[in-house]
Amino acid sequence: MHKKLRPKLVLALALIFNLWSCDPQDIPPTSTVDELGEKITQLFKSSRLPGVSMVVLDNTKILYQKSLGYSDVESQRPYDAETVQTIGSVSKTLIAFAIMKAQELGKLDMDDPINDYLPFEIIHPEYPNTPITIRHLAQHTSGISDEASYLKAYVLKYPDQDYSRLPETAQEYIEVIKENTDIPYSEYLENVLSTNGKWYTGENFTKDKPGTRYAYSNIGATLAALVVENATGASFSDFTAQFAFSPLGMNMTSWEKSEANKTHFATRYFPEGTAVPDYHLITTPDGGLATNTSDFALYLMEMLNGAQGTGKLLTQASYEEMYTRTKIGKSSSGVFWSVSEKGVLSHTGSDLGILSLAAINPKKNVAAFLMTNVSAEDDDNLLESIEELWNTLKRHQWPNDQVYSAHQKHPN
Repeated sequence: MHKKLRPKLVLALALIFNLWSCDPQDIPPTSTVDELGEKITQLFKSSRLPGVSMVVLDNTKILYQKSLGYSDVESQRPYDAETVQTIGSVSKTLIAFAIMKAQELGKLDMDDPINDYLPFEIIHPEYPNTPITIRHLAQHTSGISDEASYLKAYVLKYPDQDYSRLPETAQEYIEVIKENTDIPYSEYLENVLSTNGKWYTGENFTKDKPGTRYAYSNIGATLAALVVENATGASFSDFTAQFAFSPLGMNMTSWEKSEANKTHFATRYFPEGTAVPDYHLITTPDGGLATNTSDFALYLMEMLNGAQGTGKLLTQASYEEMYTRTKIGKSSSGVFWSVSEKGVLSHTGSDLGILSLAAINPKKNVAAFLMTNVSAEDDDNLLESIEELWNTLKRHQWPNDQVYSAHQKHPN
């Protein structure tokens, strides 16, 4: 969310994922699970990460799962495989799933204009005769920009508290956020993108014609979730629970904190070690999925099977469309997933107090997910620690030589 820090974060996370496409020779491979566990523990102990959890799996089983540190440092509550936290923009892969399921149900078509499903009209000010489609939203080519209005999507639970204890780097953002009030994301989107909206400005759009240039947009992603809601008549939360969480047995997963997972929720931290104030993301679908590695492994396993033609939640045609790599100028994208030239699927997530990484290599039959309860935007040391953990997983000699790589081309 930190606009001034985002370019640095994008570069750092892209680097981490680029290293999945090559072989980091400076990291000796481990050959046994015990050896891997010792190496992971050693790396964690030498880091400043409060807590971390990771899982590696193939299309039928978990190959490796480990959690370390604390979900709450003050009480020394352990961070374990059941610890829940939000995972940032990896959440967008659920929007992709929901779009494909809604299309299967005959509720929408990827190439439909979004205005067919909205109670308000959205028109690109530079290209009023070019309709924005669902596909444009799903491939980040809609021309919708986060730059002017995305900070308005963050709401503090206790805005009147004294936040002078927070790191100086965070206080300028907190000062802005504490003025925000909670509203439904449908209202937020209308305020930002409709010409009648109270926050409408031409800066909420890029200068590019819809469909011609990749420009990552959180706001556009949540708009896609709203389209699914209006097309299906179900809330996005209910729709994803019905067609994804429930069938997969993801009982601890929800959109932000819920009754089922609130006692397992991790405290989120700034790099300096100060707890992040409790906050809510109005545009929940673009970054507010709350889950743990045990649940998310079930989801990744289904996504891996889908890429191999054995998925159960979507048809093979839907999975193929979701994972098709489309060239967009100098960039490329699947349906919200990043897809490398080698067919590796990936996404990263970052927000106040969290960072997450997810990758799937269908050809090598392996997928991995890592999440930690700390911001890393302004701390190269933390990013390096995460990179070391990630690449240690990569270098391990998995069964059947399952070595996987990823190439990240979008921000969080």
